[in-house]
Amino acid sequence: MIHIHYSNTITELLACQRVFGAVERQKDILVRRLQKATSAEIKEPLIHFAQAEMIHQFLAHTVNVKRGNLIDKLTAKNVLSHEQKERIKKLRKNDAKVTSLLMMLREKSSAEFASFLATLSETGQHKVADVIHQELHTAGQTGQNPLRSIHGKFIVVQIFMYNITQKT
Repeated sequence: MIHIHYSNTITELLACQRVFGAVERQKDILVRRLQKATSAEIKEPLIHFAQAEMIHQFLAHTVNVKRGNLIDKLTAKNVLSHEQKERIKKLRKNDAKVTSLLMMLREKSSAEFASFLATLSETGQHKVADVIHQELHTAGQTGQNPLRSIHGKFIVVQIFMYNITQKT
């Protein structure tokens, strides 16, 4: 029985690494494009946006909402409201449930995102949480919610302003 658990753990880890590797390659392409940009004011926000998108894609492909009653535990920890829990549970497909959860997490505080990562670990998805912790540490973003939509709104404004200045 232990051998099967160990084998499943290695299989899960390899699957996480493949997904993360694909997303990391997409991030590298974007970073190379950004390095060609002349405006330093646009580079940093876009790099943060690329990191947030990479984390979002990684979570979208690796989080299992059924495992360990993740949604119920997030509700018990007040990361999700009862209304949010019901909205997620009404969805039929797991992909839709994960997408909905991630959209909700964009509006959560840094503490609530940290609680989400802790809950992932508690529900047997510690490898997913560890990858996110490592990425945030590497980027100097420890203790922050990388999915916060305020970053996305800021990016859109910055890109718009950058495009205007380039045309004039």
